[in-house]
Amino acid sequence: MAKFSWRSASISCLAIWAAIWFLFLFIRFSTLDIRMVPGIGPVMLLALIVALVAPIVAIGLAGIALFRQPREPVSWLILGCAIAAFVGQGILFAITRWL
Repeated sequence: MAKFSWRSASISCLAIWAAIWFLFLFIRFSTLDIRMVPGIGPVMLLALIVALVAPIVAIGLAGIALFRQPREPVSWLILGCAIAAFVGQGILFAITRWL
């Protein structure tokens, strides 16, 4: 059985989260109009759902990695980054008026 790294999986979740938010920012601040693309609505909705869930999954995976190797400072750092991403996203959604 292959060795699975919980930290790597958590980092991957955070990287996917960052990539989706950078995509949203690129679309927002560019002249690219994606409304003309057929079927883009469900795709963007799915991307938003993934971006909302990714920090939660990253916190869980980082927590498992921390539980398995509690003395690794990298595990603490990844858990802190996942919590910061979750809190930052929560603040972002709390201060926006479109909700």
